[in-house]
Amino acid sequence: MQKIGHKHIRKGDVWLIENMVAIGHMQKGTRPHVVVTQVTGETVTVAPCTSVRKTIRHKYVVEIRPTKDNGLRTVSFILLSQSFAADTSLLQKRIGHLDVNEIARVQLEYVKYVTD
Repeated sequence: MQKIGHKHIRKGDVWLIENMVAIGHMQKGTRPHVVVTQVTGETVTVAPCTSVRKTIRHKYVVEIRPTKDNGLRTVSFILLSQSFAADTSLLQKRIGHLDVNEIARVQLEYVKYVTD
């Protein structure tokens, strides 16, 4: 896969990532992921999105409505408890970027997740 320069990846970006080796409750297939931390070297922390509404009852989930800017097609739920460090080569296509308020909500919930 082609490496994407870290200068082109920002916190709040929404990227498509393919995960074909998912196990357990991990999200499988190609789906949107939100960048939740700044890029460090060639690694970035991402959290997968799902459109399954019942996930909202779990901890560390942020609901995001689709907009032209974020590139999402349906109401999506960012699963921060499934966030992981990803090599930037896994990022396939940038589909959008969250707005400032959405990024703030994600960051607040992410801090709760990592400090809980």
